[in-house]
Amino acid sequence: MKSCLIVYYSRTGVTDRAAHDLATACGADMEALQALRPYRNAGGFLRAVWDAVRGNPAPIAATQRHPSDYPFIVLGTPVWAGHMSAPMRSYIAQQRQHFHRVGLFCTMGGRGGDDALDEMAALCHSKPVARLCLREPEVRAGRHIDQLTALAAELGRLGPAPAAFASPLFTI
Repeated sequence: MKSCLIVYYSRTGVTDRAAHDLATACGADMEALQALRPYRNAGGFLRAVWDAVRGNPAPIAATQRHPSDYPFIVLGTPVWAGHMSAPMRSYIAQQRQHFHRVGLFCTMGGRGGDDALDEMAALCHSKPVARLCLREPEVRAGRHIDQLTALAAELGRLGPAPAAFASPLFTI
């Protein structure tokens, strides 16, 4: 087990790519959220926007990794109509009491990333130690690596882990 867990949801693969690149940059474990209700095709897209705007959680499959086993968790989501994804909303609501320190990132086709990250932080009941908004075209073109490397470096400078953890908080 590593000292950091990246938990993310991706509908189109953009957030998935960013999460994998961040995990590579900092040597983190990963957990991809699986929505039990598909958000594919036009109908799924409309449901995704509706759920995000209304603040509806989405049913998600049970996760394999438990956030209380990690001193640090990074949450990643696509931005849907200026909000976090419904699967991420469900995960945070289910697991937030187990978070020690939190970092946030989002991917977006347009705008609204800061609002989505603010929404995630509020739902976590925690101020994130680091946050990053990535634009979809940058991720698709591979021009996001410098931003992710900077985020990984920022996370690596956080200092020692809480007393319950003997390993370093975050290794790069």
